[in-house]
Amino acid sequence: MPHMPTPPNNPAAKRIAVWLEPSQAEFVGETVDAAGLTLVGAGSPSKGQSGAAANRLKCEAFDDLRSALNEMPVDLIWLASTGDFGTKSDSLDARAVMVAAGRGVRVATTEPVPASALLLGPGGWAGETNDGLAGPTLRFVGTLRGSRWFREASEVLESFGQPRLVQVETWSAPEHGSLAARLLGAMDLLFGLLSEPESIDATIVAPGWHTGHRPNAPETLADLHGDLSATMRFSDGRAGVVSASNAAGRWNTTVTLVSHEGRLRLYDDGFEWIGPDGAKRDELRMTGRTRGGAKKSHAVTAAADSLGRLVDVQAPDFGPMPLEPVLAMSQAALLSARTGHPESPATIRRMMLTP
Repeated sequence: MPHMPTPPNNPAAKRIAVWLEPSQAEFVGETVDAAGLTLVGAGSPSKGQSGAAANRLKCEAFDDLRSALNEMPVDLIWLASTGDFGTKSDSLDARAVMVAAGRGVRVATTEPVPASALLLGPGGWAGETNDGLAGPTLRFVGTLRGSRWFREASEVLESFGQPRLVQVETWSAPEHGSLAARLLGAMDLLFGLLSEPESIDATIVAPGWHTGHRPNAPETLADLHGDLSATMRFSDGRAGVVSASNAAGRWNTTVTLVSHEGRLRLYDDGFEWIGPDGAKRDELRMTGRTRGGAKKSHAVTAAADSLGRLVDVQAPDFGPMPLEPVLAMSQAALLSARTGHPESPATIRRMMLTP
């Protein structure tokens, strides 16, 4: 049996263990601290790198994620990176998540789990009823729809009315997660605002494009990096646009909505509403300060807000991400990047139902 990190001396402290790449250590450490959590263990999906990750974070190392989900005495396990977790058609990973949920351990992930819409059923993540399945127990870290700035804009969004165009720009550095994480968050937001599109036309550009490294788009969301541009057409005539990258230097988010009430722009630190006459109707700017009063980066603030809410019994649970439509939309974008033609999430849904 692998050695499990021991809990801290303070029994009231909320304990977290993180699965990450060593290159993410600084970001993870700042986030855990900003969330007010106690880090008791770190491990890595990269072979032989768990010790390096734990050393950088000054905590104990673990090598087996499934064992950690089954046994580790913590309040929360964060998958800042996933490796091959959630990439197989067996249900072993989903079962481990269910064991964790059964013993009161929250499981949060930055990356898409599972890594493909086609694994939802075979992998034990989702189904017709979702009863006894792992997907609804997962919570996603740093998503746009779960962010503080989106919550703060809830009233103005209601007043703004139904948008006819939504443009999402979501940028980050590699340590904040993969391009798949940015894509999943954008699709989750678009699904919430506009529902499922009729078609998606997407292009993916590799980070090493300037060196001549131009691989084909992958078949799954696992280990997806670089830049993405996608245009979405909806059956009722509305439109959506996504520009995303995990190789864009630092974390920034801008969501622009256009309706008969003008233009509403949402940012990591607030929003601005311009009426159709050009006059400013409303505006909000947040401080971005976290525990201790220090100003943190938008990436740290977003992730810390997600993690902190998961262990705060007084914070309302926003519930699970609608994995089936969101993964179908993300998968359709990948398929479009591969074929060079618009693709439909409905096509992915039919593939999901094919034995």
